[in-house]
Amino acid sequence: MGDCEQIRRQLADYCVGGMSRRRRARVAAHLRACASCGAELEALERTGAVLEAVGVEAAPDDWERVRQQLCARPRQRRRPAFRVAWGVGMAAVGVVLLILGGLVLRPGDQTALQPPAVSVDTELRGTMEDHLSAVWAAPLADEAAVGLRLAELDEDG
Repeated sequence: MGDCEQIRRQLADYCVGGMSRRRRARVAAHLRACASCGAELEALERTGAVLEAVGVEAAPDDWERVRQQLCARPRQRRRPAFRVAWGVGMAAVGVVLLILGGLVLRPGDQTALQPPAVSVDTELRGTMEDHLSAVWAAPLADEAAVGLRLAELDEDG
């Protein structure tokens, strides 16, 4: 399969004759033996025919200015932001687990091993369930929204 991947990367050059005779002969030999790569070549040739039928459209007059603006923009790196958000989220989970562990496993308390009976407000539960999907997209915004909702409930009750 590794050979097929290498051949498929060369098919565009093969179609337009942009390779040496030696490489062209190697690709042609592979195409005779491999139906999958032959089908890929046919699809590429059909695509080329459609593009030729459509024709070439001239670039707009201000294309050079647009190209320069696009090239001048710094590329945004999203991975570090994701890592920071992931780290903050994991830290928040760790703090919550520590607090719950401290509440449930108090030393010397015989009832501490049993989970406390908690009455959950249905409105609060609905609010929290509505925000679960936001935790993955924007964890800090979700925490702020839940905090505001809790504050509203404290003022009402």
